[in-house]
Amino acid sequence: MTSSTKKRIVETAIALFNESGYESISLRDIAKAAGTTIGNLTYHFHHKEDLLVAIQQQIEVDFLSFADDSAVSGEEALKELIKIFNKSAALKTHNKFFFMDFESIVGDNQTLRATVQSFRNRLYVAYQQCFDKMVKFDIFRQDLSKQQYDELILVLLTMDYAWEMRYSPKYEFKLAVDTATLSINTIYPYLTLKGRQICDGITDVKH
Repeated sequence: MTSSTKKRIVETAIALFNESGYESISLRDIAKAAGTTIGNLTYHFHHKEDLLVAIQQQIEVDFLSFADDSAVSGEEALKELIKIFNKSAALKTHNKFFFMDFESIVGDNQTLRATVQSFRNRLYVAYQQCFDKMVKFDIFRQDLSKQQYDELILVLLTMDYAWEMRYSPKYEFKLAVDTATLSINTIYPYLTLKGRQICDGITDVKH
């Protein structure tokens, strides 16, 4: 199976899961929609759970591929942070089935749980690198401690989890805006005047 065929299977699975729900789609449904045989599909993806792992790994690669800690100015660091926020929101839309009932889908799949935890750890580091540069370049306030900024990262990660909960059938929890807007509003009080001026110039979020 070529890498292009494998990618097509993954993208087909995402589209079908988004449209009909994870539980409603079989491997045969995916093989038919992807234009391949069930034998070719199961050669690489023996179970639907294996597809979930591949999808999560693709989410991680797509998300972190641009978070390369290359910013050399405060404005670049802030733009990188906002790109992280926007990329997170876009991936949630593209893979909405995965986040609609996250806990149920992940279940007891230890491989998938480990992959998700690895992704969250790498995201935490990406936030730390970005925040350190923003403090250094006077984009974030310098009168706050590193611990306070570490706690801000935890708030951002917790908001992501809250976004996942809003779609779960176990909860009645609604958010009026997407996570990118929520995240920008959350960091705004931590910005210096210089940082706020840059933020206002590169986002459509009103403050």
